[in-house]
Amino acid sequence: MNLRRDGNRPRRPSSKYITTKSGRRLQVNRTLGERWSALRQAKSRRKVERMIGLPKSRIKRFFWRLHPKRLKAYLLSRDGGITTLKVVGVAIVIFFVFTLGVFAYFRKDLPDIRNISGENLGGSISYYDRTGKVLLWQDYNGVKRVPVAFDEMSQHVKDATIATEDRNFYNEKGFSMRAIARAAINNTLRKGGTQGGSTITQQLVKINQDWTEERTLARKFKELILAIELERTYTKEEILTGYLNAAPYGGVDHGVQAAASDYFHKSAKQLSLAEAAMLAVIPKAPGLYSPYSPYFDKQAFYGRYYYVLDSMVETGKISRADAEKTKKIDILATVQPQQTKYAGIRHPYFVLAAKNELTAKYFQSVEKGGTASNEVGGWKVITTLDVPLQELAEAQVQKGLAQVKRQGGDNIAAAGEDVKTGQMVALVGGVDFTNPEFGEINYAQTPLPPGSSFKPYDYAALIEHTDTAGAGSTLYDIQQALPGYPCTDKAKKTGNCLYDYDFRYPGPLTLRYSLGGSRNVPAVKSMLTVGTDKTISTAEKLGLRSGYKCYADEKLTETTQCYGASAIGDGAFLRLDEHVNGFASLSRMGSYIPRTYILKIFSGNDSKPRYEWKQPKGEQAVRDDTAYIVTNMISDPNASYFPSGQKIHRYKGWNFGLKTGTTND
Repeated sequence: MNLRRDGNRPRRPSSKYITTKSGRRLQVNRTLGERWSALRQAKSRRKVERMIGLPKSRIKRFFWRLHPKRLKAYLLSRDGGITTLKVVGVAIVIFFVFTLGVFAYFRKDLPDIRNISGENLGGSISYYDRTGKVLLWQDYNGVKRVPVAFDEMSQHVKDATIATEDRNFYNEKGFSMRAIARAAINNTLRKGGTQGGSTITQQLVKINQDWTEERTLARKFKELILAIELERTYTKEEILTGYLNAAPYGGVDHGVQAAASDYFHKSAKQLSLAEAAMLAVIPKAPGLYSPYSPYFDKQAFYGRYYYVLDSMVETGKISRADAEKTKKIDILATVQPQQTKYAGIRHPYFVLAAKNELTAKYFQSVEKGGTASNEVGGWKVITTLDVPLQELAEAQVQKGLAQVKRQGGDNIAAAGEDVKTGQMVALVGGVDFTNPEFGEINYAQTPLPPGSSFKPYDYAALIEHTDTAGAGSTLYDIQQALPGYPCTDKAKKTGNCLYDYDFRYPGPLTLRYSLGGSRNVPAVKSMLTVGTDKTISTAEKLGLRSGYKCYADEKLTETTQCYGASAIGDGAFLRLDEHVNGFASLSRMGSYIPRTYILKIFSGNDSKPRYEWKQPKGEQAVRDDTAYIVTNMISDPNASYFPSGQKIHRYKGWNFGLKTGTTND
């Protein structure tokens, strides 16, 4: 060994190469750095050797290697393997980023998962009287749904649904790639029409998002996102419960409980095998398979009915013997007649008025309090209805029908409002709600001519808008030319003068006796003195919020300017319920309070109401002295043209203000 002078460290070889006895020349790396450098040089030489004969451009070399004769060798080579790994890695990253981007893009516009899971599904809207004890109606609003718990459903209906709609329900994670691929191939080849690849979870999403008819790639992405979220958030039992509570079963029936009730008059838990199998048939195509559908196809129904039973056999839920025995049952013979739209409704005119108010006023305000749109159902609505007063009003309407018919009429309406609160306590829109011709028309809310009952507004406007008018002010009740009444022919009924009902014209008459005697000439003069527009505006402020309107055509489609005749309710139209509200405003010393039909709204079994009516602060429509004078005049028995004025205006300690009105329209 060659030693350095210090005798401690070996000397480096004087040359980088040594020659063995056999004559082989070897390179000697004197340091680790030289070793790495030698390896790099060797790698470079090998790369040069591999690239000899290859295209110079990197892109050309890439496609040259893709030639079928060279591709396999390249992929199996070290360079090919590294390139493959790089491409796969980049592809995975791109796919991951793309997936996150697609998810974020579509998820931002999607609803709260609770609103599609069935967790927030509402049922019917139940209307009660003001005590909250008398059920008036269960309104299904086009969707009859009565949500029930998983344990309240027949095991047969669960098994039949899974066997028919999604056999792999308990094993998949919200969607099935096999089913999607099968559906894609089928739809591409157009075998048997369009086929879906949806799981029960996806179907629940589509039903609650109303995507049953939409078939787009964007919708499919959204559906998959929500299906995956449903699976991550809820158990299989909860998802199946949501589906069975939401699935369409024909007509207005949504959910297995509503369907069981209508088709078989029993609960979902009581469904037999045959009944459950029949219901499992329908959601696929309710228009085709529901016995309630006008397009019901009996042959197609039985074909799918047998398919459901056979599927239950194949999934091990029933035996073949049970299936064959069930097939022999005439299941359609057990189906009950479809119920009418308003089945079981009590005091229908009032309830439907409350429903209109609920729709128009409270849906939005309740939603602002935390109720989602598809929770509008399962609500308990406490109305302002006073059942004894309502029944009294209905009885009086029936009692007065004979007299109305003798005078050429055919219907009667009535409305009652609590003056202090503005709450409607009774409403009768007609004599017979079931009449096929006009029964469902609510005449208490239909614009009609008021006749002389409009006159209190004439005098209220005169007193309100003049400085000197009062109950003792005088107007002349004489025949004379007035705007719209030239009075060139004074014949009683055929002339062109404005005339009073008794054809007597006493001359100077106070406002008190003009109104109490229902005189036409002073009423028209009152309106003309103040102006038609101011008079009508006064009436609208007091309660006629839908307006007091005149029309240019008999079909009441084109409004026109009102003239003096509208002072006596001739050719002008208003709503009875608003008319009553206007009179109530006069009784409140001119304070207008919006009428209401609803006291409280509860959601489901909640003890705390989501909405509760509160007494509003009145809006002063006219001065309190104006209101007092008018109500005093119409409650004065001495000024009344009724022969028994004392008896009518003074009853059991109450002072009654009233005004009649007649019309030929």
